[in-house]
This record gives sequence, structure tokens and C-alpha cells, in this order.
Amino acid sequence: MKKLVIATSLICMSSFAMAHGCPGEMKKIDNALPTAKLTPQNMTKVKELRAKGEEQHKAGQHTESMNTLAEAKKIVGVQ
Repeated sequence: MKKLVIATSLICMSSFAMAHGCPGEMKKIDNALPTAKLTPQNMTKVKELRAKGEEQHKAGQHTESMNTLAEAKKIVGVQ
């Protein structure tokens, strides 16, 4: 029983941490966009991915949001 409680706590804490990571990732993208040297197609793609990541975050899909935002960051060249 003790192991179950610990495991559940860790899962909840990791989900909570991921939830708070999404806005930070969005901010990194937002800060990089004004000076990014991207093709119009890539700029559009990044903006679409960023918007999708925000929608996923608001829907509670934090893992999916972080993955989507990571894809946008890769295109922009942000770590």
C-alpha cells in the first residue's frame, strides 16, 4: 500500500510539473519569433504548432503540449 501511495504521488507531481512547463516553453517560442530567420512556411508552421500547444495545455494534455512545443522550438532553433 505504501508503494502505491508513493507511486501515485510521484505521478501526480510529474503531471503538475509538466503543466507548469508548457507556459515557459511557449514564452521561449514567443521570445524567439521576432528575430527568427525563418521562411514564411516555417514561420506559419511554428505559429500553428505554438497555438496547438497552447490549446493542448488548456485542455490538460500537457505531455502532448510539450511535444508539440518541442517541435516548434526545434524549427525556431530554441533549446
